[in-house]
Formats: sequence, C-alpha cells, structure tokens
Amino acid sequence: MDEHAHLFALLLAGGKGTRFWPLSREDHPKQLLKLFSERTLVEETYDRIRPLVPNERILVATSLGLAPRLMSLFPDIPRENFIIEPVARNTAPCIAVAANVVHQRDPDGIVAVLPSDHFVSDVAGFLDIMTCAELHASRGKIVTLGITPTHPETGYGYIRFGEFEEDLAHPEARHRSRSIQAFVEKPDHATAVSYLKAGRYLWNSGLFIFRTDVMLEKVRTHLPSLADGVEALAALGTAAPESDEVLKVWSDMPSISVDYGVMEKAEGLVVIPASFGWSDVGTWRALTAFPTDENENFVFGRVLAVDSQQNVLYSSAGLLATLGIQNMVVVVTRGAVLVCPADRTQDVKQLVEELKNRNQTEYL
Repeated sequence: MDEHAHLFALLLAGGKGTRFWPLSREDHPKQLLKLFSERTLVEETYDRIRPLVPNERILVATSLGLAPRLMSLFPDIPRENFIIEPVARNTAPCIAVAANVVHQRDPDGIVAVLPSDHFVSDVAGFLDIMTCAELHASRGKIVTLGITPTHPETGYGYIRFGEFEEDLAHPEARHRSRSIQAFVEKPDHATAVSYLKAGRYLWNSGLFIFRTDVMLEKVRTHLPSLADGVEALAALGTAAPESDEVLKVWSDMPSISVDYGVMEKAEGLVVIPASFGWSDVGTWRALTAFPTDENENFVFGRVLAVDSQQNVLYSSAGLLATLGIQNMVVVVTRGAVLVCPADRTQDVKQLVEELKNRNQTEYL
C-alpha cells in the first residue's frame, strides 16, 4: 500500500524573477534558469518531490504564456494537471483552484505547495520532513516549513513560533510541529539580528502542505469572493484557459498572496522547524552561499577567474574572464552583461525599470 496515496504536489511556476536579469527575461523567468546544474530550477523541484508523488498527482500552476514550455519540459504530467492562469492573480487563486481540482479527484487529498524556483541541497532531509508534514496535515492542520536561520537575513519573511503541538495521533512523526504566533514581514538588519538572538523565529520558506477540504474551508471563510470564483471556474469544466468565460472568472478573482489572504488570518496553522540546505535564491547574491571553487566563487559556464574571490561569475555566452575582483556579480548573456557589487543585487530590478522607461524592451 502506498503510504502517500493521497498526497499531491503543486508546483508554483508562474513568476518572473526580474532580480535575475539579464539571464531571466519576460519569456524566460527564474524557474526556467539553470543555476546549479543542467536542469532548470523547476525541473529540480519536480525531481525533488518525485520520490513521494507520482507524475499523475503533480500539478503545475503557470501563466498562459509559459504553459507550452512547461508542458514540453514535463510530457509525463497529464495536460489536465496544468492550472493555467490567463491573467496573473498572485498565489491564493491558483492554490485555491488546485485544491478544488484535487478535492474533486480525491476528497481525502493532501497538497504540498512547492515554489518552483528554490534550491535544496539536502534532498533526503527535505523528503523526511515533507513526510512528517503530511502526517500533521492529515489531522487537519495547515503545515508550513520554517527554515532555521543561519544568519540575520533581511530578504526573508519570518515566523515566530510558540510551543510544541500535542501530536499523540502520530507519534511516528520524527519532526514535531509548533504553534505559529505570528508571520513577520522582512526586517531591517538590526531587527533580524534580534530575531536570531531570540531563537524563536524561523525563515518563512513558502513551503506548506494541507488537506484540501481544510484549505477550501479557510478560503471560503477569509476570501469568499475567491471561493465563488473557484466554483465558477469548476462549473466551466474543460473550457479553454484563453476563452472569454475563463478570462472573466480569473479577472474577477482577488489578486492576493495566500500568505496575506489565508495564512495570516486562519487558525490551526503549525510550523515544522527545518534545516535542509534551503534558499529561495532571491537574487544573484544568494549564489554566494554555494561556492563552486576554492576561492569561494560561484562559477557557472566558461569562466576564467584569476586572483578573484567571493564572486558570482556566470556565463551563458562565451568566455568570462576576471582579474583581481572580489564580492562582485558578473553575468554574461547574449545581448546583455551585468556587472555590480554583490551587495547591490537587490537593486537589479531598478535596471529592469530603467530599460522599460527607455523603451529598450528588446533586453527584457
């Protein structure tokens, strides 16, 4: 008997990731980048969950424009498993729609929501914790995975946790859940330092798992207009995502993240503290945590680095040669090159906005 028979996975694959310009473009967003291997980030996410979830129970939420490319990447995922958004509406709508799709197939279904542009170095540890999260979710809890902080990061939201939850129903769960006292916005450096010292805060990973009936009930309670939209979309059956009827339903849905719309309002949420080499890879600088050479450089592609330390050096077009640089990001692509200090990569989106202002859309 398959112990994960009711487990489904939802890959969130609709984002743009402008902070990874010039490698990421409007038609080639972050989840389609190859940063750590010859597999894209979304393929690595798929590979990571496959030991627990077969391809027929993996769903992909993406945009109308990206759907054909993702379908070609994953020919083994049934076409009906693609949640195609004709208009961007953030994460709450696509998660609610996916929960309803799964619920119709399996009333006991459990969904693991997986952003498709993250990195995990300890896959075995990830699967171990996901298995425990499934057990906690099966008893009606919405479970999120909180990453144990390793430094005072200002680019992540945080979760303040409380006491351990009583879990007599599943003593076999090796990772116990804790109550959630609050979701906290991205802090400044001093606040992040205080969080690290307090020892009661975890990074919000955006990874969570729930029973479909529980999530749909929370959506009905906290986002009733979204619940109406989910039901209206289901009533349209197999109507094409580009049809006027489907477009209208999606357009009428609230544009809101599941964090703001549900997670921060609902009761009965728990967090499992986790450490499995996670990063949301939010900017080029994040790659400095994963050096690939003896000089602590992250190197990808054809690179010659002489007397260069602690840099991110990425080339997808020709040879990138550096001499005597430190703490820099240099990215070479066909048609565009980025050079900036590593501590300015949060601001790369300003370059994207400037290109838009100058109407130089060929670089976007």
